[in-house]
Amino acid sequence: MDKEDVQSLTERELRTLKEFVENNLRKSGQLLLDLYGRGDRHLKFDNDLVTEAENTAWDLISAKIKGSFEGHEFLREISQETLSGEECPRFLWIVDSLDGAASFQAGMPVWGVSAALFEKFWPVLGFLYLPVTGELYSAYAGREAVLNDKGIGVREDSSIDNESLLLVYSRFHQDFTSNFPGKIRNFGSSSGHMAYVARGAADACVLKNVNVQDLAAGSIILEAAGGEIRYLDGRRFHVGEHMDGKRVEDPLIAAPKGTWESFTKFIRRLP
Repeated sequence: MDKEDVQSLTERELRTLKEFVENNLRKSGQLLLDLYGRGDRHLKFDNDLVTEAENTAWDLISAKIKGSFEGHEFLREISQETLSGEECPRFLWIVDSLDGAASFQAGMPVWGVSAALFEKFWPVLGFLYLPVTGELYSAYAGREAVLNDKGIGVREDSSIDNESLLLVYSRFHQDFTSNFPGKIRNFGSSSGHMAYVARGAADACVLKNVNVQDLAAGSIILEAAGGEIRYLDGRRFHVGEHMDGKRVEDPLIAAPKGTWESFTKFIRRLP
């Protein structure tokens, strides 16, 4: 079934949804900022703080969407039986109320709240708000990606040199060795990494041990900006095929369309 066969939202409805969600992501981000930096410095990871933050943002976003849009449900609240059955809601939201929890706890700036809307498992809208930096990324799936309402796109220069930037996950060094000629960094947020590739701040990012919650919004933003996600062997990755919530164990690479091999040739799995 093609996406055109299932999409039922008008342009006006899409704009209304976009503005509504953007407004409430900003509100949830402000609530998170009120908790930011309040972690127990004697703990490596303050579970109580992170749980409070996640619940605070989730309660606001879920209540607002449920109260305003009939028939819109949240993936985290429905069973796998419902998901695969005839009673599956037409509109499903995937929300990560605190993407980058470790960075949030540590007082680092790259963390945020993301939301993605799917209609019959096809992506419709994607959002990521990074409260510390004030960056609000939004995208109409397959059409347009914006940062604070200004259009963005992946890097057009595909050449790799010592100024190129590859973003990786936290335990990349345990799985791979690399002779990448540029810089390798980890900022602690999967959605943030994909958004940086989408706006051309980074050339590509490697992802691993992620699930649909980590990937949904970022993948929509990335693809609308001219990027794509592939497995390291070149197979295409489709986030809508992973609604079961299971983690994707095989590493992925997010990069401008057609450039994935330019990056994977520089990384090799450790034995």
